Amino acid sequence: MTAPRVYVEPPLAGGATIELPEGAFRHLVQVLRMQAGEALVLFDGRGGEYQAQLTSVAKRAASVTIGAHRDVERESALDLTLVQGISKGDRMDFTIQKAVELGVRRIAPITTERCNVHLDADRQGKRLEHWRGVIVSACEQSGRTRIPVLEPVRRFDAYLAASAGTVRFVLDPQAQTSLAAAAAEVGQDQAIAVVVGPEGGLSAAELALAVRNGVIGVRMGPRVLRTETAGLAALTMLQAARGDLRH
Repeated sequence: MTAPRVYVEPPLAGGATIELPEGAFRHLVQVLRMQAGEALVLFDGRGGEYQAQLTSVAKRAASVTIGAHRDVERESALDLTLVQGISKGDRMDFTIQKAVELGVRRIAPITTERCNVHLDADRQGKRLEHWRGVIVSACEQSGRTRIPVLEPVRRFDAYLAASAGTVRFVLDPQAQTSLAAAAAEVGQDQAIAVVVGPEGGLSAAELALAVRNGVIGVRMGPRVLRTETAGLAALTMLQAARGDLRH
């Protein structure tokens, strides 16, 4: 079996012995039933990863000895941001998880007119913490060595103002230009952001506001896609056309 991969936030160093974070301890020892002497892989999000070994396992804690650093790089050369209208519960988790697997560098959750999720400041903080956990788990599973940035929750108009200068596409079934055609006009080294509405999509006023702010409306075919499908399909198309799925 492949050795489990675990993200550890403090910087790692070969030869050191550390105690597993609580969440990693629960997963590796209480769920996977790993024992002292078994191998695992650690990464700290700063690039590369470390071979490691469980050296002691107690009832409530376990220690790990860090081995050699491996300078592996599994990040996409394509600088992608998913700007996602917040959707309900598992749909948002699913979208974030798969976007990480598809190589995004940033995830920007936005609120829009048709959002069915309304978060006060306290709930925003809790959701961001939960979504960061989803991101970390997806990195552990997919082999990524760097953690994508999770931006703060913003209104759509605030996002537009803050992201001026970025190449931005907004998914619109009524757009005249296809995503493939629009992406072909973007420079190879330019960053791309994909804007996806929540359940119910973006309103006509929001789409008009996006266009006035320089966002390019694009379509992906004749069918209307659900919010948890649309962004992932767009990211896959961009990776296939310009990123690491070309090879």
